[in-house]
Amino acid sequence: MPSSSSPLLKVDRLAKSFGGVRALDGIDFALAPGELVGLIGPNGSGKTTAFNIVTGVLKPSSGRILFEGAEVTGNRPETNAALGMARTFQNIRLFNDLPVIDNVMVGLHRKRGPGFLATVLGLPAARRSEAAIRVRATEVLGILGLKKRAGERVGSLPYGDQRKVEFARALASEPTLLLLDEPTAGMNPYETADLGATIERLHRELGITTLLVEHDMKMVMGICQRLVVINQGRMLAEGTPAEIRADARVVEAYLGHGRKGRHAVG
Repeated sequence: MPSSSSPLLKVDRLAKSFGGVRALDGIDFALAPGELVGLIGPNGSGKTTAFNIVTGVLKPSSGRILFEGAEVTGNRPETNAALGMARTFQNIRLFNDLPVIDNVMVGLHRKRGPGFLATVLGLPAARRSEAAIRVRATEVLGILGLKKRAGERVGSLPYGDQRKVEFARALASEPTLLLLDEPTAGMNPYETADLGATIERLHRELGITTLLVEHDMKMVMGICQRLVVINQGRMLAEGTPAEIRADARVVEAYLGHGRKGRHAVG
């Protein structure tokens, strides 16, 4: 295990090419245990590519990723999940025809399930495990204010609550690192503000190290402790929200891409 001063996640000289196109060119950043960090940049900057490499969806062309001091470069997503990385997706990936609580229990089965044979045979261990998983899933829904909706079909919930169910499923896996991919995508301003407050509260109460990719600058500036800015596949800036807001290079990068309104850095 790393010391308390060691990064929980370290991205070292990460590069990625798609054919002749260099999407990432030597990206470096790290997250300390307990940090809430935003990974931002104009459209086409490479931030989503970096995020997908960290989570294992893509493999880098070069560079390394260290998690808790061990190299995880090129790991498959399920391998990273077993190590303690949990992610959400820009496009919600829930089982819409199943109840809310069943969707959350999926996240727990990965860690606490009794195994295939015990489940198929209906052994007492499987029944006890299922009951414990249901109790824990209910607790997590309570944390997100969704306990009363546990029996409702996910597809019938408002979009903002569906996002919270996805968070609940990620949290149920008891992650060390929570990775959020465009969590406010498709949301109206009220839903965005509510979800931003939820992310900040969960981070404060649970202390889970969190990395999020996000377009909504008002939300990011309001909840993140630190920001990493990528532009044209390269590191542009890194610092507190106040430092990033005042950085002329960042302002120019966003204004140069016509970012207005909810995407503005000022």
